[in-house]
Amino acid sequence: MILIIGNSSDKAKAVVNEIKKISKKKVIIFKADKCLEGEAIGFSLLNNKAMLFADISGKDFNLNEATSIWYWKPLLPKVLRTIEPIRHQIFIHRQFLTIWRSIVSCLSDRMWINDYYKLLEAENKPYQIKLASEIGFDVPDTLITSDPKRAIAFWGYCDKKMVIKTLALSQTEDSMIYTNKFTEEMMLKIERLKSSPVILQKLIPTKYGLRITVVGDDIFPARVESDSEIDWRRSEIKLKKYHLPGEIKDKCLCLVKKLGLKYGCIEGNGVSHYL
Repeated sequence: MILIIGNSSDKAKAVVNEIKKISKKKVIIFKADKCLEGEAIGFSLLNNKAMLFADISGKDFNLNEATSIWYWKPLLPKVLRTIEPIRHQIFIHRQFLTIWRSIVSCLSDRMWINDYYKLLEAENKPYQIKLASEIGFDVPDTLITSDPKRAIAFWGYCDKKMVIKTLALSQTEDSMIYTNKFTEEMMLKIERLKSSPVILQKLIPTKYGLRITVVGDDIFPARVESDSEIDWRRSEIKLKKYHLPGEIKDKCLCLVKKLGLKYGCIEGNGVSHYL
């Protein structure tokens, strides 16, 4: 049995359908955003026999039978992510996260599409950037800080051509914060930086984006064309096949393997393959 721990999005359904086409195994997806409609994961210890189970789409499943697992960013329904007071949101999320993580620990001997804890480590932006630089990628000059004085100095170092990014992904699907060009207006509010660290990078002019997907030893590069100059996620996009130089392919494969992942995506641009 193949288990996906995720959500009820159309994208997830499409992935499940594709897996079913190429695998003879049963494929099930636990939909975390449907917890208020009966989807649940649980643990039992009866007569010294431990078992993880799930209620999915009205059916019971023994998760101990799972041979392959993909932890695909499960997300609670919006009503639980916006409940007041906020301390209740934090408490609820921790309870659900703990039971989801129990699968990681109890079924660690199964085949995982990315080890959960390696995935957490790989999401560490300073670590990503350091490793990519060591491998040989052209990484833009970068500063990660919550210190306004350092940010002001870096702004000058970049000749006032700088972008600002979040340090971590949002836990919601409807509050995406895109990469933005840093402006004079933002500089007037620079003291706000003390409330949250950010990523600041030298602005690199780009002709188009690159989205490079690595699965095991296979690599699938795509050229991303959009109307946005800074972040292609802002607008409608067109994907085209792209030929990566052998040297860049090797670096991409090396980066994903050093991060301890089986699957990963790398973004760059069409100027000089910046990360």
